[in-house]
Amino acid sequence: MRKASYIILILSLVCAGFLHCEPNEKKKPKKQSNFTSRDFESVISAVNEHYIDQNIDYNRGYADAAVFAMMSLPHSLYLFPEDYFNERENYEEKDELMPGTTFKLDPNDKFLVFDPDYKKVEEMRKAKLKKEENKKLSNDEIKKLVEREQLRKSILASRWEQVKFSKKDFDRVMTFIQTNLNQYITPPIKETLAEDDSEDGESKEPFSMKDVWLAAANGFLNSLDPHSSVFLKEKWDESIAKIQDSSFEGIGAMLSGGGTKEVVVENPIEDMPAVKAGIRAGDVILAVDGKSIKGLTLDKVVRRIKGPKGTKVTLLIKRKGLAKPIEVSVVRDRIEIKNVQSRLIKDNEHIGYIKLTGFVKSDENPTESSDYQIKEHFHKLESEAKKKGIKLKALILDLRNNAGGYLDLAIEISDMFITKGVIVSIRKPKKERIGSKKSEITKEEISASKPDLTDLPLAILINAKSASASEIVASAIKDHGRGILLGERTFGKATVQKLFFLPGNPDYQLKLTQSRYYSPSDRTIQVVGVEPDIEISAEEDGSFPFQYREENMWNHLPKIPNDSKPKQHFEIEKLKNWVAINGKAEKTLEQIKNGPIKPDYQLIRSIDYVNALINYK
Repeated sequence: MRKASYIILILSLVCAGFLHCEPNEKKKPKKQSNFTSRDFESVISAVNEHYIDQNIDYNRGYADAAVFAMMSLPHSLYLFPEDYFNERENYEEKDELMPGTTFKLDPNDKFLVFDPDYKKVEEMRKAKLKKEENKKLSNDEIKKLVEREQLRKSILASRWEQVKFSKKDFDRVMTFIQTNLNQYITPPIKETLAEDDSEDGESKEPFSMKDVWLAAANGFLNSLDPHSSVFLKEKWDESIAKIQDSSFEGIGAMLSGGGTKEVVVENPIEDMPAVKAGIRAGDVILAVDGKSIKGLTLDKVVRRIKGPKGTKVTLLIKRKGLAKPIEVSVVRDRIEIKNVQSRLIKDNEHIGYIKLTGFVKSDENPTESSDYQIKEHFHKLESEAKKKGIKLKALILDLRNNAGGYLDLAIEISDMFITKGVIVSIRKPKKERIGSKKSEITKEEISASKPDLTDLPLAILINAKSASASEIVASAIKDHGRGILLGERTFGKATVQKLFFLPGNPDYQLKLTQSRYYSPSDRTIQVVGVEPDIEISAEEDGSFPFQYREENMWNHLPKIPNDSKPKQHFEIEKLKNWVAINGKAEKTLEQIKNGPIKPDYQLIRSIDYVNALINYK
């Protein structure tokens, strides 16, 4: 199942995952960008030395490496345990069963290679696209899809265990690929998209064994957990740049959908070209510059819409309430994207609001780091309020959709609000000594040590996409009773990854899981996440739809059971009663529901509870 993805039009997609890293010593990369069998072995060696779990299932690792290698080919091949393939109709839906042929590398193999008939697969895809066009899955249907996929993967994993796929089997697969690379180097279905759908006009490097070995390395790492990976350093730099202060050229709007779903304008950004041209939240995009976008993935739609400042793009829009689609022309502009944003809340200017998109660190310019920026924005809010003759009475720190970043920044930001006590503890297994009966665990506690930024009442906004470093801050604030958490349960990633330059090939970086972190109450939030003090919906109808979290990721590190309940520092019922009597959220939402910009339901509803907190006695 594909997750619904939200994207600002001016951004390109770079898949960085939910990143949470410790910084390491910087080295200048050499002018080299190859990835060979030797680099694959370097990855295995690094895993042996640094990975959190020393009990590594190598058979499983080599099987996943071989599977990823086969799938990386432009003409993708698939590797299956023979027993599973012969029974796959029991585990996969009929319209998911690809037609094709099979063969074995050796008659005695307990696994086989599947070569899909891509012409028939494409026909099936188009038929499914037509059948599912505009179909919206219910919450229960989405849950069942995710559960079914998890079951299928667990059965497939157990069948691979029975195969006992070895290093020799992996070597035979890689030899087969190298020998037959030319046969599978041409994509079976030619792209029929317009020229402007290429990656910003960049010429793509020809596919080679470098790509196969890199895919194999990531397959091995995938067998460990979903957060360990190896990638080009420049890709990491690009992904970090996406959440740092930067500017892009586009129309300034957020989209969702793509593929089998309609492309919907989730929200045009205030004062940006899309809003000024009349684009509204909820508009469905049917075509870009006269060309249909039906069936295109979201990132390809984005590439058609974005473009240089001053140029025009025409969108064909379907809008609820209008009998026919309308054309809207938008003049592109330069859009400023800030990692830290702040403002005084409209009609509640005694409340300061700071939004943190990512935990960004800049060694070259410390003033661009998230901790410095938060301090600057807070003081700016104090000055703005003072000029208006208002005194700040509370602060909202918005960590929604914040996937994390550097561990030390999470600690620094927590320390701004916590006077004393443990912020986070980090635990990792020590290497086993010869003759030892069990692994030792090393524990490091980091406590608050710096003067507080403010003692104002504090509210933290969280949701299912608040992950990793965001969860460190949220859990520390909650456990110390320093502020109230509002929103939804967080993602549930409580593992720490460290970045390494790949030995012998510094053009690549390796991200490995090394340890777990624990909240001040000595609970790990791995899988379970951080629960808000008060649940607040982000939906118009007040519901809580299914959200993809750590527990839905395949092969995640397991949760560690803990029956103890965290201490409750606020009288929640008292706050709820205050809101029931004095709350203004629903009236506000009614007044703005027909505006061009989709209301931030969660924030607007949260303001009532922040005012309740101010009046809390």
